[in-house]
Amino acid sequence: MRVLFIDIDSLRADHVGGYGYEGPTTPNIDDLIDDAVAFERGYVANSPCMPSRAALTSGRFGIANGVETHGQQSQQIDRPENRTDWAGSWTENEPNRPWWTLPELFFQNRIPTIGVSSFPRHPAPWFYHVWHTFRQPQEPDEEMTVEWGHVSFQTPRAETVTDTAIEELESVDGDSFFLYAQYWDPHAPYNRSEDEIDRFRDVSLPPHPTEEQLAEHREWDTLRGATQEGIETRGDLNEMISAYDAEIRYTDRHVGRLIEYLKSTGQYDETLIVLSGDHGEEFGEHGLYREHWSTHDGTQRVPMIVKPPADTPMEQGAREHLITNVDFAPTIADYLGEPPPERWQGTSLRPIVESSDADGRDSIVFDHGLYTAQRAIRTPEWKLIRTYHPGMWDGVLPEYQLYEMNEDPWEQEDLAADRPDLVDSLEEEMILWTERHRTGSVDPLRRVAERGPSGYNSFKDGFEGV
Repeated sequence: MRVLFIDIDSLRADHVGGYGYEGPTTPNIDDLIDDAVAFERGYVANSPCMPSRAALTSGRFGIANGVETHGQQSQQIDRPENRTDWAGSWTENEPNRPWWTLPELFFQNRIPTIGVSSFPRHPAPWFYHVWHTFRQPQEPDEEMTVEWGHVSFQTPRAETVTDTAIEELESVDGDSFFLYAQYWDPHAPYNRSEDEIDRFRDVSLPPHPTEEQLAEHREWDTLRGATQEGIETRGDLNEMISAYDAEIRYTDRHVGRLIEYLKSTGQYDETLIVLSGDHGEEFGEHGLYREHWSTHDGTQRVPMIVKPPADTPMEQGAREHLITNVDFAPTIADYLGEPPPERWQGTSLRPIVESSDADGRDSIVFDHGLYTAQRAIRTPEWKLIRTYHPGMWDGVLPEYQLYEMNEDPWEQEDLAADRPDLVDSLEEEMILWTERHRTGSVDPLRRVAERGPSGYNSFKDGFEGV
């Protein structure tokens, strides 16, 4: 079986053409959507980068795998006590099968398991666990070396990631592979040319933040605030979003090259392709600019696209089902014909891919743990956000927020005070979810809140907050 998983950093669903975006950001991804199912209500189970990829590769929510933030708290993932056994081998190790990761499922089935990543910033042992080949290519020059706070790291361009991925595919011996290709480019800082940015300057701006909200945000002394990012007017915001869109367009071009390679070699039809983001990016809707910091949709909602092999059933089109990226691992296992390891917590999306009438969930739960500590529950109509640690926004983040998502998709009118009945019932549902899914005596998100979110601890001394 051939499987391609495309992971694009910081990609909001509402900046993808196939999800209704006005700007010409994603012509190649849009072509893929024409052959696939696009999930409109897809959310990462945990954000941002490290927790999201831990959920994806482990098949478990952060509350179970233990990775809820970055830094030291993210270096260990919940695993068997015998670490040597967990490292994997060619022989099938049934006692540890419940702990297998997504790449390990392919590794143990003797299917070439390849990772190509532009993710050098947050190395963790569990991320590199059990691949036949894992490549983190470097650029031939220093142009893409990024200074970010107190660290310096080099980020490969999308072009280099695709070149490396194609090189690996050309070396595959046989008709099966699992290829994970990760693209960084839509993540700040942005590096596109003026000509590339200019094509997006006439795209309509979102309604929020308004000029009045911008003025309020400029009074805040916080990380990625309007003042810190040089955002004085909506015109400045337009420049920032145009640069972001240009990065998406650049990435799309090279994602298209990878897909075209599969087509030109006769492999596209029979390849299962999954495309998603690790998180989104917020642009001032709630006071932060080009940052991922909360459980609002700007951070948590991403495109989730599944193109099954051509010889399997599919009802092409959009879906309104509520899903998370924890569902990808069991979905891929389903197409592989393998039962999911017992500790995986997601649900295969294959029935929904095959029929829009398939049953879905009544709700999903997801977390953020880098700059704040938040957990949210999302139903088809409502979202309740519980804040356990407000980061440097303790003056504006209440303990509970409630939004009617169909009427207020930008999450601007908090109805928690008006609907205490809904707050209580949704929180009760979230508590029950917590008890069902956590594996230890301590909720790891609550531990993050007690110690302080990693990003907050790193930057809090440089800002007065709000």
